[in-house]
Amino acid sequence: MRFRHVGATFGKELREALRDRRTLAIMILLPLVVYPLLSMLAAQVVTSREKQREERPATVAVVGASSESAERAQLVAHLKTNPTTLVLLPAGTASDVEHGRLDVLVELSATQPATVTLVYDASREESRAAEERVSDALAKSLPDGCAPRFSSHSRDVAPRAQLGGYLLSKALPLFVVLMVLLGAFYPAIDVTAGERERGTLETVLSSPIRRFDLMLGKILAVAFLASLTGLLNLGSMAVTLMQILRLGADKVTLDIPWLGALSASLVIVPTALLFASAFVAIGATARTFKEAQLLLLPIYFVTVAPAMAGAVGDYRLAGITTCIPGMNVTLLARDLLAGHATFGGILGTLVSTVLLSAVAVAFAARVYDSERMVAPSPRRLPGSPPSTRKTNAGDAMVLFALAFLLLYFVFLPLEQRHLVLGLLVAEWLGLFGLVYLFARLSGQAFPQALGYRPSKRKAVVGAALIGCSAWVVVSMVSDWLLPVPKEMLEQLRRSLIPLDGSRGLLATLFLVAVSPAICEESLFRGPVLRGLRARLGGPAAAALTALLFGLFHLDVYRLIPSTLLGLLLGVIALESGSIVPSIIAHFCNNAMLILLVHLRLDDRMESLGHATLAAIAVVSLLLSAVGVALVRSGEKESEM
Repeated sequence: MRFRHVGATFGKELREALRDRRTLAIMILLPLVVYPLLSMLAAQVVTSREKQREERPATVAVVGASSESAERAQLVAHLKTNPTTLVLLPAGTASDVEHGRLDVLVELSATQPATVTLVYDASREESRAAEERVSDALAKSLPDGCAPRFSSHSRDVAPRAQLGGYLLSKALPLFVVLMVLLGAFYPAIDVTAGERERGTLETVLSSPIRRFDLMLGKILAVAFLASLTGLLNLGSMAVTLMQILRLGADKVTLDIPWLGALSASLVIVPTALLFASAFVAIGATARTFKEAQLLLLPIYFVTVAPAMAGAVGDYRLAGITTCIPGMNVTLLARDLLAGHATFGGILGTLVSTVLLSAVAVAFAARVYDSERMVAPSPRRLPGSPPSTRKTNAGDAMVLFALAFLLLYFVFLPLEQRHLVLGLLVAEWLGLFGLVYLFARLSGQAFPQALGYRPSKRKAVVGAALIGCSAWVVVSMVSDWLLPVPKEMLEQLRRSLIPLDGSRGLLATLFLVAVSPAICEESLFRGPVLRGLRARLGGPAAAALTALLFGLFHLDVYRLIPSTLLGLLLGVIALESGSIVPSIIAHFCNNAMLILLVHLRLDDRMESLGHATLAAIAVVSLLLSAVGVALVRSGEKESEM
């Protein structure tokens, strides 16, 4: 063995790997972005759900002994000391606890000494928490050193199969989703980028098969393999987890809910179909196996995030949660295992999953219809002028990752020490400065990197109309889907828009409206949107940019409004062909919210009736529609 040759080969391969920006982004930037983001969102979800559970009063009923007995009077008095956490009902039975109509039944014996039995359902989180509250209340009923007048113990009324299903539902659904994801990952790459590398793509595309039929066949094959992987892992993990739970449970025999496990296994099929559709659609845009891996890995992490939130957040499968990919199937599998599934939750999850899968199939068929599938990859020739350099999708993701890392590790700690200074530095140095540096390093003129072009007057007026009106609908939709806790909203208002005179209105407008409008648009509707558009096309690029814009705000409650706003801004930038109208719309949106708080009109809006709010929403929609029409009527440039 010649070490010199080994060292030369090692150096060559290492240089080739590190020369690829996408490899660097996946190896270094992606973990640094994904793990802080997932941990922060998961922490916010868990904290929020725990707080809501603590604020919800538990329903308790006391039975047994005579109503005139001193023991019962003492027991009721202790339980009434904190009415915000415990609500006493006049009557109840163990059947009420089993069917969820009562959280805890307190049975007081008539014997001496008196004993208390706490009847609860261990398969329900509310009942378990209520049992702990009542136990704590009884433990604190007398001062330290005094013996209680009665002893207490607990009795679980949950059937063993139901309890086993509850324990399985805490971990098994997330594992199944992860296994289905892994089962669809490499087959999706093989039927798209793998086929291109094998040189059989041209033969397939020249066959007399409709592109939709072709992609549907590929997706069904990938979905079958993913379903098989999920079923095998479900069976193995179900038995393994139950054995672990039996070993960990003290003197408790748990039964495997085979019917619930069989029902939960049916979730694997729509889950596999959705993931297969998404992976094949994204993989169809890749030109090599390696590029497909780099493109699908972020999608994998993005899909895992809502699935993890559904596993740890204890959400109900209703409303918006039935439409969130990853979370809906996790919650449905959990409810089927625990025996709490509802018809509405099942129907909503299946319908939304099928619709999203159809959209992904249509997108993949459109990509395969494009001539880009067989055209050679455009590459920059050595010695070509720097002005021919254009932003690509890799540049967009690297810029977002760098901006996120600067925000999370540098500017957020600075904002916690000095809010105003931290915000200004984050916007102008972190975002605007990053775009300027990117333009210089990539050899582009700064206006070209931004996507700046002179805008028509109609587009400017339309963008201002959208910014002044669309916030109403965005706020209503976000409040309906995921309302912000009032104390958190008040804290945000006091920090950004103080009403004590410590900061003037003009200074607040510059800090919260002008700076974000210029700097955030410079990044997201600038090189990020332009780079993603070069790979995904306009609509998909606008949607993905909006999602990145929402995630950039690092708040689960601001995710929906920020994403909706980002989607509107992306449409404005694409339709107008310039970043200027999106900056104006962003400024008007933030300025309207500042003026509402400054004039104290936001509190008055909360007291308006439903009819008045509906009328305001209709007017806002009409104004936004007029604004969109004005933006589209302006002369669009052929390219941003």
